[in-house]
Order: sequence, then C-alpha cells, then structure tokens
Amino acid sequence: MTELISTQDFRALFENDAEFAVIDPRESSDFAAGHLLAASNLPLSRLAATIGQAVPQTDTLCVLTDNGGGEAASAGQQLLRLGYDRLAILDGGVAAWETSGGSVFSGTGVPAKAFGEFVRKHSATPMMNAAELYRRRQRDDATLLIDARSAEQHESYSIPGAVFCPGAELIYRVLPVLNADTEIVVHCGDRTRSIIGAQTLTEAGCRHVYALENGTMGWQFEGLELEHGNRESLPLPDSRSLILTRAIADQLAERWHINRIDSIAVHAQRSRYLIDVRSREEFEAGHIPGTLHIPGGHLLQNVEHYLAVRNSVVVLIDSDWVRAVTTAVWLRRMGWRRVYVFTIESGHEPLETGAGTQIEMPQQRNLDPNDYADHDTLMRENRAYLEWEIALIDRLPGDPAAPYMEI
Repeated sequence: MTELISTQDFRALFENDAEFAVIDPRESSDFAAGHLLAASNLPLSRLAATIGQAVPQTDTLCVLTDNGGGEAASAGQQLLRLGYDRLAILDGGVAAWETSGGSVFSGTGVPAKAFGEFVRKHSATPMMNAAELYRRRQRDDATLLIDARSAEQHESYSIPGAVFCPGAELIYRVLPVLNADTEIVVHCGDRTRSIIGAQTLTEAGCRHVYALENGTMGWQFEGLELEHGNRESLPLPDSRSLILTRAIADQLAERWHINRIDSIAVHAQRSRYLIDVRSREEFEAGHIPGTLHIPGGHLLQNVEHYLAVRNSVVVLIDSDWVRAVTTAVWLRRMGWRRVYVFTIESGHEPLETGAGTQIEMPQQRNLDPNDYADHDTLMRENRAYLEWEIALIDRLPGDPAAPYMEI
C-alpha cells in the first residue's frame, strides 16, 4: 500500500536510525530541473531494472517524490508489483518541500559537489589559480600536477604535463614518489575532485599541496590550451611503499572510526552494499562473488546513484587497505555512519574472475570541451556552471540530507 507522508514527517526520518530511500522517478532532465538533495534519480523507464541494486531489501521504506506529474504514483504501482511493500509519496512533492522551507537543487551529482564546497570552506583547502600554476611551470618549478579524474577523462583532455592518479588512490600512489619539498597541485574538470584530492593529501601529511581553482575550466579561462591523448600516470606502489601508505591509512581510519571486518557474512538486519574499489583489471582478475566494481573516486562523485538507502551498511573491498580507507573516510564525512573495510588477502576467499555484475554508471561529461566547436559558448557555459557549483553551499544549511562532518 502506498501512503502520503507530510514534509514534516519526511524531515523527521533523518533524525532516526531506521533505513529509508528517497526516490525521484522522473526522467533525468526533469530531475535536473529541481529536486531534493536526498533524492536518488531512478527514472520510471528504468526503474524495474535498477531498483534491485539501488534498494536491495523489499521491506525498506521508499519515499517517492515528483513535481506534480504523477511519476511518484506510477513508480509506487511498479514497486508494489515488484514486492516493495513500504511505500510513501511525499505529499505535494518538490513544490511542497520548497514551500515548507526546504531547499530544491538543480543539476546532477549535487551531493558530491555540494560536499566539495563544504570541505573547501571548513577545511580552508589551499587553492592555486591557473595563472599562477602557468607562471610556476614556466619557471620550470618542480610542481607535480595530478589529474584526479578517471583515466578516460585524463586521456580525453587534461592540462599539459599532468599525470593521472585516481582521487581515491592519491595516498596509495603519491606518497611513495614524493620528496619533502615537492609542490603538488591536484586538478579535475571543475572543482570537486581537486578540492577533495588536495585535502586528502594534506591530511595524509603532505606539505605544499593545492587544489587547482576551477580545474581545466580555470585553465581555459586564461586562454591556455589543453592537451589530448595523455596517458601518463603515477606508478603503482611496490610492496615496500605499501608499508608507508598503510601506516598513513591506519591513522586516518583511527581518526574517522573506520573499522576493518574479517568476513563478509550475511547482514539480515540492514541493507548492505558490497563495493570493490580496486581497478577494473584487479577486479576482473579475482573478486568476491556478488560484489560490485565501483572505483572509490567514482563512488564518491555519484554517491546518491549507488547508495540510495540511508542508514545502510557499506562494505568497501580492497586488496591493500589504503584505497578503501581513503574512500571510507570521505563517505563517513559525508554522513554515512556504517562504513567498513574488508581486505582481500591471497587465498583468503574463493574468488571469481571476469567482469561480474555490470551496472549502469552515470556519464561524467561536465562541459567536456570536446563537445563544443564554439569556444565562446564553452566559456559562457563553464562560467555559468561554476557559479552554480560554488553557490551550492549556500543552500545546504538546514537540509537534513547534509549531515556533513567538519574537520
């Protein structure tokens, strides 16, 4: 049976420890026009195919919301047929939430981007603008420029001289090659991964670390060219280097209360997500059956897509502890309280090979310059995008879906 839930009762859900999911079943363009920060976008057209992974247990309370178009009711009917029996429709939807004083957010990937701006404000993450970076590199300063996006994005376009290192592998790969006086600048396409990456290294004990302000967009604002086809990456650590990085990860895990678990037993009481954060090659070479492959940085960028059930259990799986801890720390600081790490050890578990379960991954083409033949149009779009992103933090205060943890 599908019932109505008032905005007041909906807000009260965030004050308790019970599981629930907030699902907006509109198509992605309608969702991007205005939605709740707490909502996961599972469009009606793909709901039956995606709900099982998004909400693993059929007795989880699912709150459905739309903006008056009837999609929530239609989603409720679908979910009832699929066996989900605890359903509620937010009375009045997005408009009622806004009328009650709640914030409505446009765009996509909002939780991660808003969190990035929160970290920047509360941690005072050091920033360097593109003009200053260019001047230093012209002086042949030994600046290590790191692109913290995906390998595909780095190869598609990056700042000349940057080396690729996924955001969740920064401690894993950077510390072994770092000299005490090395200056580090972390960049992405806009701001979020630059900020989170720089803050990760700073809290791991690195000095002289900066986030590149506005990423590749800022570089283009200075009239500077991007390069294409760069495949250079930081090397993977050897066994000796891992001793150092594991010690750093131990300190971070203790600080943020990240616990290691020794077995992956069935968890009957709560929904559980089993996520392998290693590289695709490592995953396919051998992984625990039933786990999903989601690199840590991608998970953090799309947390609402993969972790729809609030107050659920998240188990991050790694072979070396470091990458999973890095990811777990940031999830914890985003408000996920039950985050654990499981380490695959040689011969520890029966593993399966191959691609495993495939799930749809969100596209990450935030104003890709390869999509624009007109440079002026790209620059206008970039500026509008950055204004939107920077302003997200002003809409966070009081939103129950933003229990972010300060430094």
